[in-house]
Amino acid sequence: MLSGEYGWAVAKAMEILVRVGEAVGADSLIEVVHAHVAGVSFSTIGKHGLELIGEFYKAGGRARVFTTINPGCIDYSGFSRLIDNAYESEQRLIDAALEGMGFRPVHTCVPYYYRPPSPGEHLAWSESSAVIIANSVYGARTNREGGLLALAASLTGYTYRAGLHLDENRVARVLLKIDPEIRPGYYGALGLWIGESIRKAPLVTGAPKTMDYVLRNMLAAAAASGNHALVALEGVTPPRTFKAEIEERVFVEKGDIEKYVFNPPKSTSSEILGYLGCPHMLPEDLLYVVKLLRKYGPVKRGKLLLTVPREFITKYSALVREAAALGADIAAGTCPVVSTPRRKFDYIITSSGKSYFYLSKIHRTRVGIASDEEVVKYVCGVYG
Repeated sequence: MLSGEYGWAVAKAMEILVRVGEAVGADSLIEVVHAHVAGVSFSTIGKHGLELIGEFYKAGGRARVFTTINPGCIDYSGFSRLIDNAYESEQRLIDAALEGMGFRPVHTCVPYYYRPPSPGEHLAWSESSAVIIANSVYGARTNREGGLLALAASLTGYTYRAGLHLDENRVARVLLKIDPEIRPGYYGALGLWIGESIRKAPLVTGAPKTMDYVLRNMLAAAAASGNHALVALEGVTPPRTFKAEIEERVFVEKGDIEKYVFNPPKSTSSEILGYLGCPHMLPEDLLYVVKLLRKYGPVKRGKLLLTVPREFITKYSALVREAAALGADIAAGTCPVVSTPRRKFDYIITSSGKSYFYLSKIHRTRVGIASDEEVVKYVCGVYG
């Protein structure tokens, strides 16, 4: 592959992997079974990123393993009134090249919905929230790859053998106990605190033992505000996929996360956005929010944005239509982190710690954490 026998695209992809592997001290390559490619939104990679992806496609690059892709910068349903589709033509060119290479056009940050990893199998995933969930919940093995490295792994079927692919690096060194007074709805704030406060991989005790939105939200936030790719979860992370060599014990109290919590603006004229779906909603998440809208809706105060994988618009069309009828704005295959909003809001209320981290920085907007139910109640005018 490196010598060019399989063409320029494969040779260049292998060159990237080899050079990165050498830089981090890898002694060999390792086969992967699933690549997930981020960095596919035109609003983040721009003209040069579009040209590079196009070069790989035109030179004959084709996926050698199951490959999924992250959200783009447009709403693929065409229904959202909050996401600006100004770069639609450019995004469609990126999408055509990716699909031409055999990548699945799921346009989502939850690739485990399409192919749940098995314990111990090797992946090449970019998208930090997916990486930490793959390692922490499923016990799979992947580093936090850049989009180009994940693309290179897809075209070759390999990645460099280093980092979290090796047993010696899958070690939890901090025992982190969670205050039971921290409600699950605020685990997005808990994840922000973990990312900002804990440097070594922790073993978390006292968290729910199910793979639901609470854990996904906490893990995504820890990956966003910190550099975590593995947070071992007692009773969740497969025991043979990590080791615990505890050097420090930490107790996180309810008061530690108060700084992230939603504080309703005093001005009644403030433009408020409620946002749910970061990481993207799974079917059960969408159903839960629709049930909340049935109970408290319709939306009366500000706006409510829900983001879902691209195919949900058709696959779960009845839920989507009902949510829209109750005042929600649903965007498919994108999110505010990798797209451009049509308008600026004074305050965003969300359960997502990842959104808190990125939106406060990218859009310079005040953001506060609340539970899903509190978000819906607020925008429906029955909270506070």
